[in-house]
Amino acid sequence: MRRSALFVSLSLFLLMTPIRAAPPTIIGYVDMQAVIDNSQSGRQARKALEERFEDEQRKLARKQQIIRQLQETLDRDQVLMNQKELDKKKAEIQEHKQEFQQRVVQLRKELSQEENKLTNRILEPVPTIIAELGKDKQIAAILGRRQSGLLYVDPDLDLTAEVIERLDAKSR
Repeated sequence: MRRSALFVSLSLFLLMTPIRAAPPTIIGYVDMQAVIDNSQSGRQARKALEERFEDEQRKLARKQQIIRQLQETLDRDQVLMNQKELDKKKAEIQEHKQEFQQRVVQLRKELSQEENKLTNRILEPVPTIIAELGKDKQIAAILGRRQSGLLYVDPDLDLTAEVIERLDAKSR
């Protein structure tokens, strides 16, 4: 009887004691691609990259035009050519096409390497900025929008704009 009375009084005490709810856990996310695309340093890097490869793109466009003209000439004049001239013209066109394709592959590789270098340079201060933002706003976790596999997240949890703002302020 004593035990049951103790149990009942303990239960009543627990029921009457206000329960403090744990503070809500705040989670946020950052779209790193948006940080690269929309930050001041990202826009500057993109512009520098475009300027650096602009001349090469023009050269490729000229090379493509030459190939097109050679092909049109061949199509137009092939009935007038003997087999030797036809084979020579086809070989010339094929050689230009191979040079063009090799240069395109090489240029894509160079562009990709350059983009990776610039991306790493742009994103270098971002982990520190995200950590500071998390501490300032008491956020329990900040996820990468695309890397985390999130299919839907409330847009109010998006911290991308603040990260961009802080990154731009840091790069001034």
